Amino acid sequence: MLRKLLKAMTQRLFWFAIFMAVQFALLLYVVLWASYAKGFYLAFSLLSIIMLFVVFTRPEKPAYKMVWMFLIGILPVFGGVLYLMMANKKLGYFSRKKMKRFQKSLPNESLFPETADTALYDSAPEYSHISRYIFNTTGLPAWGGTSCSYFYYSEEFFIDVIEEIRKAERFIFIEYFIIGEGKWWSRILDELLKKVRAGVDVRIIYDDMGSINSIPARYDLKLRSLGIKAVAFNRVKLHMNPRLNFRDHRKIFDIDGNVCYTGGLNLADEYANDEIRFGYWKDNAVKFKGDAVWNFTYMFLEMWAGVWSGEDDLSKYLPTLSFPDDGFIQPFGDNPFDDMSTAEDVYIQIIANAKRYVWITTPYLVPDDQMMGALKIAAASGVDVRIITPHYPDKKTVFEVSRSNYIPLIRSGVKIYEYMPGFMHSKTFIADDEVAVVGTTNIDYRSFYLHFELSVLFVRSSVVSAVKDDFERTFEISERMSEEMVAVHGPIRRFIRYFLRLFSPAF
Repeated sequence: MLRKLLKAMTQRLFWFAIFMAVQFALLLYVVLWASYAKGFYLAFSLLSIIMLFVVFTRPEKPAYKMVWMFLIGILPVFGGVLYLMMANKKLGYFSRKKMKRFQKSLPNESLFPETADTALYDSAPEYSHISRYIFNTTGLPAWGGTSCSYFYYSEEFFIDVIEEIRKAERFIFIEYFIIGEGKWWSRILDELLKKVRAGVDVRIIYDDMGSINSIPARYDLKLRSLGIKAVAFNRVKLHMNPRLNFRDHRKIFDIDGNVCYTGGLNLADEYANDEIRFGYWKDNAVKFKGDAVWNFTYMFLEMWAGVWSGEDDLSKYLPTLSFPDDGFIQPFGDNPFDDMSTAEDVYIQIIANAKRYVWITTPYLVPDDQMMGALKIAAASGVDVRIITPHYPDKKTVFEVSRSNYIPLIRSGVKIYEYMPGFMHSKTFIADDEVAVVGTTNIDYRSFYLHFELSVLFVRSSVVSAVKDDFERTFEISERMSEEMVAVHGPIRRFIRYFLRLFSPAF
């Protein structure tokens, strides 16, 4: 225990949490002192009323609004200040300006290969409305001319990435939530430096909070000194601010605009099970070659425009190679600033469209009312709805909330499984042997409302059958849960679950 405490005290996250807790306590003290000692009670109460109105009228999902309305309601003096400090969603002025300029600089459509939107409608009209929704909300189309490979095991992914880096000729774009120093990142970095010396444009975006304990502070400066263009997304600052919650959870490894990888895997040893923390780490990744890589390149360059100075001629980054069709492929992104929850809406449409089965893997099962309702309706309608979650949690509070959601789902006919060897980190949907989604989006409020996320829709692709095969293997080593297995006994444990579930939109 002492060893763990000493180790924690040497990590950036520990001291960040201490600073945040101290600031929160000081802010609470100052507001209460000003209200009751200096007569500002009415002013702070009025601010809370105004913030209640703001929350109520904002185009947010109801569950996210409800938790803040509840907090402001039970904390009439402090709630309005807390909302301003921690939940006011607004992208910085300069980032907004950069992204708008980027969107105006898109290359002429005549430069693009032909998209597959029309072919998708003709071939699979029952799924074309999902694809159209993605295009209308993100501007990213569906593609043919793309081959795909699905990785069941993390080590295969890392080996393949290193082989493709060696073939790079023009650029390598990397955007990951976590980069971790260790065996695999060292091997990747060695190959990247060889490419930098050969004149390849290498750029890296990593999330500063995601990587807070896995790489040193200001690691981007070290990478820049080596010739790599690197930036930490939303750098952790030791003061309370509303943008602290907005993290870049996406995974993009884009090579020359012709090859790209995404999935649940981050660039750290624990994802390849070289470092064991929560039992066996179950994850996945997909490799794309061809036209659909443009969607990833676009998403990376749009993010780059918001975090880095300078402008790019986007026509230089279009795909130059096309491959035989492997069904219809549509990578798309999600962000906390567009008042949409595209990934969740795609999930719900797949659930509603399913006729035979919907199978899901997610590390966190914290659905909002809309998602919960869709799952219950599908199960009650005779659809085989199965969800696989971890047996060994990485976050115990979220695990308690996830388990509290099992019971109403089980009662509706949803089959819940826990992955017994360890931690289930992949985020996948599959339905009716026809459609699948693989990406970075968890079934929780942070992914749906607060993170930059990425998913890929597959329709009648080899990836769909590979995902199904992965599910069938995983069911064999997972245990189906019952109400009795997850029920809690005793008033204290029950209260903790209810309390955590009440505030789950803030997780």
